[in-house]
Amino acid sequence: MDTSLIVAVASSADDLEAVSELLSALPAECSATFIVVQRLNSGREKLLAEALAKRTIRPVMYARDGVVPEPDHVYLIPANTALTITGRRIRVTPDASKLHHPGDILFASLAQERGASAIGVVLSGGGSDGALGIRAIKQGGGTTFAQYPGSARFTSMPISAIETGCVGFVLRPNEIARELTRLSRHAAPLAGVALSALVSMTKRESAEAMALQARS
Repeated sequence: MDTSLIVAVASSADDLEAVSELLSALPAECSATFIVVQRLNSGREKLLAEALAKRTIRPVMYARDGVVPEPDHVYLIPANTALTITGRRIRVTPDASKLHHPGDILFASLAQERGASAIGVVLSGGGSDGALGIRAIKQGGGTTFAQYPGSARFTSMPISAIETGCVGFVLRPNEIARELTRLSRHAAPLAGVALSALVSMTKRESAEAMALQARS
């Protein structure tokens, strides 16, 4: 099995801050492929690519069907499509599903393709996309991250992922970048904010996180 790092990232198209912070915090020595999926409409494709390209030293491009993902590249989901990893290639297909959960679709395929070397990251976003896929990655022995809700503009996606009990690390985007860099060097991850610590969050802190979501 190919063990080169492919990091699948699910985030909101309405919040570029989280994914921008993650990508901008990655040093050159973090050798991994990044695939970013969002519920994206065609009118925002150019804006997304241009915005992220300004925040990272890595080439940013929209995924094409059949391409072999290269290390140190960032691949974006084209509008109204689903991305999967099959036979070491990115597959791009029309997404006609009503839910349109590109994170779940990509995470599940990555778990099947890469097993223990799969990495899934859920960032700020509305809804629950990524939660089911995080389960698949965890069950396959992969590594899972969610953004610390207190740092997220939209808290629903990271909270939904955390509530599955399958998130290994709950961190801010720049801290996730640090751990991904360590993983790319084949080092054990540092202890982050463990799931058990977040589950024991006080009622007041939980209410504050949900209030952030309500105001967004």
